[in-house]
Amino acid sequence: MRILKWVVAVVVLLVAGVVIAALTVDVNRFKPQIVAAVESVTGRKLDIAQDMKLSLWPLGIGVKQVSFANASWGSRPQMATVGEFTAQVDLIALLSSQVKIDSLVLNDVDLLLEKDRQGRANWDFAGQKPAPQQQPQSQPAQQSGGGAVIPSIQNVSLKNVRLAWRDAQANSQNNVVLKELTVKQASGGLLAVKMAADVDGKAITADGTLGSFDVLMSGSRPWPVKMAVTLPGAKASVDGSIAQPMQAKGIALKLNVDAPDLAKVAELAGASAPAVPLTLQADVKDTGPQRYALNNIVAKVADSDLSGNGEVNLAGAKPSVRFDLASKNMDVTQLMPKDSAAAKPAAGGGTAAGGSAGGAGGQKRLFSSDPLPLDGLNAVDAAGSYKAERLKAPMFDVQGVALNLTLKDGVLNAKPAVANLANGSLNGDITVNAKSKALSAKLDGKGVVLSEYLQKNGITDIVRRGGATDLVLDVTSSAASVQQMMAGLNGKMVLKVGEGELKQEYIRDFLPGLARAVAALDRATAKTKLHCVVSGLDFKAGVVTPKAILAETGSMTMTGDGTVNLGTERLDLKLVPSSRDSGLAAMLPPVNVRGSLTDPSFTPDSAALAKGVLGTVAGVAALGPLALLSPAMGSGGDDAATACAKAVALAEGRQVPQSAKPATGSQTQEQQKPESRGDAIRRGLGNLLGR
Repeated sequence: MRILKWVVAVVVLLVAGVVIAALTVDVNRFKPQIVAAVESVTGRKLDIAQDMKLSLWPLGIGVKQVSFANASWGSRPQMATVGEFTAQVDLIALLSSQVKIDSLVLNDVDLLLEKDRQGRANWDFAGQKPAPQQQPQSQPAQQSGGGAVIPSIQNVSLKNVRLAWRDAQANSQNNVVLKELTVKQASGGLLAVKMAADVDGKAITADGTLGSFDVLMSGSRPWPVKMAVTLPGAKASVDGSIAQPMQAKGIALKLNVDAPDLAKVAELAGASAPAVPLTLQADVKDTGPQRYALNNIVAKVADSDLSGNGEVNLAGAKPSVRFDLASKNMDVTQLMPKDSAAAKPAAGGGTAAGGSAGGAGGQKRLFSSDPLPLDGLNAVDAAGSYKAERLKAPMFDVQGVALNLTLKDGVLNAKPAVANLANGSLNGDITVNAKSKALSAKLDGKGVVLSEYLQKNGITDIVRRGGATDLVLDVTSSAASVQQMMAGLNGKMVLKVGEGELKQEYIRDFLPGLARAVAALDRATAKTKLHCVVSGLDFKAGVVTPKAILAETGSMTMTGDGTVNLGTERLDLKLVPSSRDSGLAAMLPPVNVRGSLTDPSFTPDSAALAKGVLGTVAGVAALGPLALLSPAMGSGGDDAATACAKAVALAEGRQVPQSAKPATGSQTQEQQKPESRGDAIRRGLGNLLGR
């Protein structure tokens, strides 16, 4: 009993001592030391305008009208001002050498964070601190003996906290107003959190629970997180825990986002997006220092879906991304801004007039000179795969898409593969080098049904049925802009369109300029059979030279030669329509195609018109080796199938096959030799005139 009395007496004396100290100590006498200490550390002035107040029970301190000076180059004198600050401390815990703050109140705060044009930040105090004074040897620094005391905060109330962010280099400014933030003790040792804020005029609220401040600071056990956030156009929630929150280690969170209006969410970040709904679920975990995995991703945007896994690595010199994603349906057209979709031609078969900025001499240019955004390829490294059961984009609706992509040091390599493009397939290998601004592309398409592709994408109904198409493209060029890309194109292309059915008015609808130049084409195109379309093109420094051009319908054959300069966008072509019907052949003169890609002109060859039938033959003969594709210069036994086979051989650089009716006797050996242009002219004239 005597010991208990002594204990009670000691406690009473201690409490009495604290009471006497609280009543007699004038805390304002410490203001000069506080101000001097802050200036010593930061090199900035701290001003406490009103008296500091010390309360007894609960033990606490309060201060009003505090300001902290901005950097000398700052846009205003104060970096921060505080209208009111109060803190109440648990006295019993303090007697046990524990710092337990029962209440922390912060009202009317105005904080400015800014960078100048040189990139200096006003929160960087380097170079502003006075040189530290060396401590005398006789006064060794005090040791903590057990580490720093970690304060525990139980209840927090923040009101009217304004944060402004200004970046003179980026010419950007953002303003955040924290209208209210309260943190209160809840059951189970958790903290109930409520927040209402305004970000650049957009309201954001948050409500949920967090682990205690003690667990946050000590990391003694996983820190629970369960928050729901509401922002313009979306709601998001986070649920899980962080094993070591102060070191950002052991993150295990489930993320859910429900955004009925993606446009409003994008606007919050200063970006643009279509007004479509978005839902997203993902598990977020850290896999190493500054490495974060997003697993079990399930997303839906409008009618498109996305699932899979990914990882973001922020530890290197630049961020890197790894992903493995898949979609059942991906409709890119729904995700594009409405005003970005190019106008489609009418389904009746006409073509839309295109063009962009005017070129030299007022010429309307087809290819844009705007720089392509290649710098973005240097911002991140990436590697991954993407698969889609169906992918829809402008003029592109396909099934069975597989894409492998790598992006390393600004070099992007994409290998797309499409299992079903209008019943055909497409494989490719595309490389873009941001540093050298170089492009290489190889595409191989097989069996694409042209009628289905053109009609399904609303391009034209010229090809009514069939038209199985093969494409081989192997080119290199610049990637600085579309204009430079076309002007520097090198390589080759082979296009083969098989049998199909044409709309009767296909020339008149598809090439109205050519139809006006050759009035007889209406008669020539009365039949709708399409035997083939073959095009073999060589590209050299943006100049296109045909190795073969042929459109064969049986009743009419269209061949051509010349050049197309993709750099200047100028045409210099000769199209020669011809027929196996000698009566019709006399009415089909060669046509010169001149002008620009956006405004071509079709003019009948005047010399051919003056000579009648002989003019047609002369026009065909002017095609050189391509004359072999015309009935006017082929052997009498050539049919449409043979003409198509010859065109394919020319396009692919192979030996041209013999005619359907091979010659006999000694002529067989001669015909296997390459035929000169003179021989072709003489043979063509003889066949046409029945000799």
